[in-house]
Amino acid sequence: MSVLKVNQLNKNYGNKSVLRDISFEINEGDLIGLVGPNGAGKSTLMRSMLALEDLKSGLVTVQNISNRNPEFFKYVSFLPSDNYLYTQLTGYDHISFVANIYDLEKSEIDEVIDLIGIRTYVNQAVKSYSYGMRQHLLIALSILTKPLVILMDEPFNGLDPTSIIELKQLIRTLHAQGIGILISTHNLDILEDLTNTIWFIKDGQLFKNEILLDVNDPYQIEVSGHYEKTVEQLMTDSHLPFQVIENRILTDPTYEVEKYLEWLIKNGVQIKSVNISKKNLEEMYKNFYEVNIQ
Repeated sequence: MSVLKVNQLNKNYGNKSVLRDISFEINEGDLIGLVGPNGAGKSTLMRSMLALEDLKSGLVTVQNISNRNPEFFKYVSFLPSDNYLYTQLTGYDHISFVANIYDLEKSEIDEVIDLIGIRTYVNQAVKSYSYGMRQHLLIALSILTKPLVILMDEPFNGLDPTSIIELKQLIRTLHAQGIGILISTHNLDILEDLTNTIWFIKDGQLFKNEILLDVNDPYQIEVSGHYEKTVEQLMTDSHLPFQVIENRILTDPTYEVEKYLEWLIKNGVQIKSVNISKKNLEEMYKNFYEVNIQ
């Protein structure tokens, strides 16, 4: 079900058009990656959705509530790329402040603190926090009102490997709870690990329908050894659709990979590895933006 709608956003900086007729919807439980080089308009799009940028035209609503209505921000939250926190205050001070605005109970505060895992330092001043700890606090603030949609602008910037793993798991948890999430990040590997839905922004326009990583990706079965028949001849006898690239068999995604494995094992083929042959987002990015690496 659609919860947030963006209709024909247009944004100019002077005579330069930076957002051009952008329209889309975010549904319950969507997890979308927003990709583009610096200056493509990713942050501008998010800020425009939150009415933090003046628009030439366009409409943004959540549950039919306009982004010009303060009620909008109960259902849509924002994780900015910069840590806008008061260093002299504790994490609990920040959470209590937001909770008071929305008349939330202490039990709701405790629920978020435990979910994000910041109980051990929430009563310390923010100035003592590491970058990862501050990021966790910002996430706690962003989910406190139980929003329908969260916009995340470069949430992985500056995080160490442990914090990245923790944040990825948290995003998966929120996604499983039905929260719609739009993530802007330069880290293609992280996005490829998190989601199958990638939107590209280029020249102020959004390209989404054709830029989908296929959830029904084929498998690559790597084999070794010498056989009476070539692997290609052997697979032809199986009556299963396939491709062979050197010593790798590419399966058809409409067939269960187990059928291929059963046939190979039955014919004494040694299987070295079985992996999903997922499209590479880096290659998609290079093709889309015509990046030439010499």
